[in-house]
Amino acid sequence: MDIFDEILGKTPKEKFIEIIQNGNLGALERTFENFFAEYIAMVELLEKQGLNENDVKNFILENGTFIEERQNDIFIELGAKILGHEG
Repeated sequence: MDIFDEILGKTPKEKFIEIIQNGNLGALERTFENFFAEYIAMVELLEKQGLNENDVKNFILENGTFIEERQNDIFIELGAKILGHEG
């Protein structure tokens, strides 16, 4: 198995974990600071709209497949951002 087979045979989550394990500390820090800032903003906006933690949990339970797909998108996006900060 060559390196391309190895890379293509991994899930977005597995690739993301490898990036985190081997990533530049500064790139990881910047990427996660931005990600958490967006997360906090989203939580605050949801609360201002009258939604709470139970609403979010119910949405996750009712939309499991969609959530999995979006998680893969986020793993890919964050991985690309971390690698982009290294260059």
